[in-house]
Amino acid sequence: PQKRPITSRAALLLCLLPSLPSAVHPFSVTGRRVATTTSPQRLVRKWRLGASAIGAAADDDTYDVAIIGSGPASCSLAALLAASPSSPRVVVLSKFADKRWIPNYGTWTEEWAALDELYAANGVPGLMENGVDTKWADTDCFFGENGDGKIAQPEGNFRRTLGREYIRVSREGLKDIFFGSSDEDRGYDVIRDDALGAAINTNIYEPAGSVSFASRHTELSLKESGRKVRAKIVVDGTGAETSFTIRDGRESEGYQIAYGAECRVEGEGVTAKKVGDYDRKKMTLFDYRSEAWRNTNGLKEESVVGCPTFNYVMPLSDDVIFFEETSLVANPAVSFQECKDRLMARLASQGVTITEILEEEFCYIPMGGDVPRKGQRIVPIGAAAGVVHPSTGYQVARMLSSNVDVCDQIVKELESGAEFDPDAAAARIIGRTWTPAAVRQRNFAVFGGDFLMKQDVNGLKGFFSGFFKLELGMWAGFLAGWKNLPNNQFHDGWWPRLVFGAIFVTKLPPSVAIDMAASIAAYTFNGLDLIQSVTPIAGKPDTFDESFKFRSNKGDVAAKNEAQEMMCACDRCEEATDTNTAEVAAT
Repeated sequence: PQKRPITSRAALLLCLLPSLPSAVHPFSVTGRRVATTTSPQRLVRKWRLGASAIGAAADDDTYDVAIIGSGPASCSLAALLAASPSSPRVVVLSKFADKRWIPNYGTWTEEWAALDELYAANGVPGLMENGVDTKWADTDCFFGENGDGKIAQPEGNFRRTLGREYIRVSREGLKDIFFGSSDEDRGYDVIRDDALGAAINTNIYEPAGSVSFASRHTELSLKESGRKVRAKIVVDGTGAETSFTIRDGRESEGYQIAYGAECRVEGEGVTAKKVGDYDRKKMTLFDYRSEAWRNTNGLKEESVVGCPTFNYVMPLSDDVIFFEETSLVANPAVSFQECKDRLMARLASQGVTITEILEEEFCYIPMGGDVPRKGQRIVPIGAAAGVVHPSTGYQVARMLSSNVDVCDQIVKELESGAEFDPDAAAARIIGRTWTPAAVRQRNFAVFGGDFLMKQDVNGLKGFFSGFFKLELGMWAGFLAGWKNLPNNQFHDGWWPRLVFGAIFVTKLPPSVAIDMAASIAAYTFNGLDLIQSVTPIAGKPDTFDESFKFRSNKGDVAAKNEAQEMMCACDRCEEATDTNTAEVAAT
């Protein structure tokens, strides 16, 4: 699954980063050159979309859109906005905007190709050409099945081949597409400083004054420079554990934890065709087998069985392999050291020894919880918006797809002119990510994540053995589960999800099927989310702009027009009339 890891090497770099030389001011704005008019007092930059939210002109720290963060979510949205016909003025705020992107992202070739077409159509080409590091023609899994494809005791070594291409995303290529290699070829500005603030309630931030809301714009304070940045729309792309967005229900989240190592190996299990049991020409998505090593390397069998992990394998070259021992979802989280010890024991049981670690990866992905709380003016995207798949941890393809809709809605809001309302705009923008249909689909996946979280190793082996016996479109659509991605038609409505669930249960081992039936009953008793996701009888979730349905900044236009006409008709002096008219207009 796609990861959002933190590497120890990267963390060290964050701590030890030296001060930049004075020739490159760390808080300078860089990027697009914009025509200005010269004044003895200052330079005035005109709004690209005309006088609307803040006024006819603004200084260099006033933008149409300010995006907090500089990861793939933030930069992909900035690139889409810069490529849009209206070309709004956009700034990315991040002290570490120039740093290398760390995560190892993997996804299905079919999905990446669909995103390539989608982004090219929106003016941001190159995902397939420049955004792919490695490609595998097929994908393997090991669930301890025997030759008949049934879960065996003792564990079998049946290799389940999925018949689907997989890729490793190029971190360098992806950043070059969205961020550019230099300031001159970037279509948006960058301020190399972080925004200050932490949400303590809806639209209330500490420290006081760090985030300020005016009637037609939002002002952000920057941490180190103390500068103030104003924008009509502010976007939060700072990740799952953001301080700018409130998501309730996070106490129920699970955590995907993984220890990864890009490394060189040796041993009797290393041959020209395989590394242990893993085919060098294929990607291995799951290896849940554990009987051969449960009691080795200081491990405890009870823990390995009760809190299972799987190996995720990417052969990168003749001498470099990426392994990742992963806990799919658990609460409390499995420790990183436990994952590392299990990986070493697993490889040793297959005659493989790591001789050199080129890079380590410590992957931490919160999964589940609620969608963002309604009424927030700062718009979350990507993991900050809860876009991470609650059952699988897949994120990047879903985020890239959702950002196309976010961009489209932002442009529409900015083009509203005098009608622009930052609160209503924010509601409509996040509402493009979390439509009622998307929320219902997510609720179905949340149930899946909660079910997986309570399974031991035998339950998970049985679950995935049955899962991958479904037709490819059915299981592929669940793993992705997002608009514009292939096979989503198998999950984008209550009826397809109901059909999926009914067929899936028939593929499961009896013990897992019974457990799932009991979980469905318990889940239904505790709330309507699951029923709402697979039937029409519980209605639809409210839209994000529901709270703004009856709100209007116009008031009673007819009454105000009548007052103005009566005032103009009176015999008072022109000055008094102008004063009264201004007061009425202001109210």
